[in-house]
Parts: sequence; structure tokens; C-alpha cells
Amino acid sequence: MQKKYSNKFSVAPMLKYTDRHCLFFYRQLTKHTLLYTEMITTHEMLFNKKIFKKKQIKNINPLAIQLAGNNPIHFQECAKIAHLLGFSEINLNIGCPSQHAQNGNFGIFLMYKPKLVYQLIKSIYFTVSIPISVKIRIGTHKDSQYKFLKKFIQQVSKNKYCNKFIIHARIADLRITSPKKNRNIPELNYQYVYQIKKDFPNLIIILNGGIKSIQEIQQHLKHVDGIMIGREIYKNPFLLRQIDEKIFFKQKNIKIKQFFKKMSAYITKEQKKGTKIIHIIKHMLNIFYNQPYSKKWKLHIIQYIHHKKNIHHLFHSIYKIFNQELKIK
Repeated sequence: MQKKYSNKFSVAPMLKYTDRHCLFFYRQLTKHTLLYTEMITTHEMLFNKKIFKKKQIKNINPLAIQLAGNNPIHFQECAKIAHLLGFSEINLNIGCPSQHAQNGNFGIFLMYKPKLVYQLIKSIYFTVSIPISVKIRIGTHKDSQYKFLKKFIQQVSKNKYCNKFIIHARIADLRITSPKKNRNIPELNYQYVYQIKKDFPNLIIILNGGIKSIQEIQQHLKHVDGIMIGREIYKNPFLLRQIDEKIFFKQKNIKIKQFFKKMSAYITKEQKKGTKIIHIIKHMLNIFYNQPYSKKWKLHIIQYIHHKKNIHHLFHSIYKIFNQELKIK
């Protein structure tokens, strides 16, 4: 039986960023946020079954897996694996504009094939009971009119097999193959997403793109069901410490001392398995975001790791910085 979760706030899937270490780190900062894996192709999922372990997912849930591909049979098989592993949701990537997506005919290119997307969703729906979501753009440089977006959602949401759409409020310019540039240009158009919620009141509509603060989240929630943030969370992970309290109206879940203790224990355990410390610590370096001497503290941590000193001592010294110098509790 799937555990219920809220769609009010989520952290976006970020390729080469939201790996299992990053997701564990985020879960220590927020208990109620829905987290997403980085994009995984159905081919990777089927032929590398060691990507995730059931216990790891249980410790991170609620956690959605984002899949990319275009074959209904592959999605069916991946859905079975996702169900056995205990994922909370299966998300279809129909928004990636990269060259990799173009070559593989998935991502944003499937917005031109709504019938196929519908078949992908249907193949999951009749295989497992996990909720399904679709992540899209508002259109492309070729089709930027609202009617293109509306028609796509109308076709894909038929029969209520999928009732959740995460919409990045930018078009994808397919002449630009750089995903980084496509995250910043062209301009955001939140009105399209607001209008989709009005036109499809029974669907769960999540807004993504360019949101950076608690105040902006609160404002957008007046128009849509939920907010997704990606790069801003990676840049400023401690923003998650405010989410449970100010967005979910729950008690702040963890003190700084507890947070460092848990991360220290996690790294020690992973070290014994052969994981390099830097693979975990790299996600944590931005805890100094917007703090005095941020670069100095980051350099201190990198040097400490390089000299292979005791990880418990490292975390104790970081805690002292936060507690005594930065006055963060």
C-alpha cells in the first residue's frame, strides 16, 4: 500500500545532481517534501538493477523516480521494478530538450506524440498501483501557443490514468541543445500554467521554473496545487529547513546538531562500503550559501577530505562554525 504524500512542494529531478547521496542529505532537512531521482532512462533501469536498493528508498521516501524513454513495454517492466523497490511515484520526463533526448526520441520531443505518451502512461497504470505524473514544458519554439499545451494535456489525461502534471513555465527552444541555456531562456510564462489549472480543475498542476523564495512559493500556491524547485535548492539547500514549517505548517524537523550527527553517521557507513567522501560532501558544500566566508569554509572542507582526516572531527568543526560563528541553531 502506497503511503500518502503531499504535492504541495517538491524538489526537481536534476541530472548528475539528485543522486542517492543528495536525496538522503535533503531528507535530513525536510520530512514532508516530495523528492525526485535524477532522470533515468528505461534502458538504464532495465539493465542496471543496482541503481537503487529498497532500503535506501525506504529511508528517503516520499520519493518519485523519473523515467525517460518511448517504449510502452520498457515502461511496463520499469514500473514493476519501481513498485518492488518502493517508490512513491513514477514520473515521465516529457520536458528534457537535450541532444541526448533528441537522439533517443524522448523528453520534450514526445510532446509532439501525445498518443504515444498516453500509451506509456496506460502501460504503467495497468501494471502497478503507483501514482503517475508527467513533467513537461509549456511548449516549444515551434509551438508556443497556449492551445498546443492545452491539447496535449487534454489528450494525455484521458481516462484519468494520469492526473498530475508538472509544468516548467518556459518553452523549450529546440534550436538550443544545451539544457542549461534552456533553463534560463526564453522568458517564464506563469500565466499559461495558471490557466491550465483553471481549464483542468480536477488535475493536480505543479508549477516549476525560476522560483527562489518562500514568499514566491506562497504566492504561486494561490493559483496551482504545488511548487517544484530545482537549482535554487541545490544552490541553497537550507531553504528546505523552512519548507516543513512555512509551507506544510509542520514543526521544523531537525536541529543543526542532529543534522550533522546524522550526516556524519551516513558518511562513515558509506565509507565502509567504499564510497568516496567527496561524492557525498559535494552536495553539502552549499550549506554555507549567503554566509560570511562561504568560500573559506568550503575550501576548509575540501582540504580536510583531501588529507583523509577523521570525518567526525570534520563535522564537529563545521557544527562549531554554525553554532558559534554563524549563530544557526
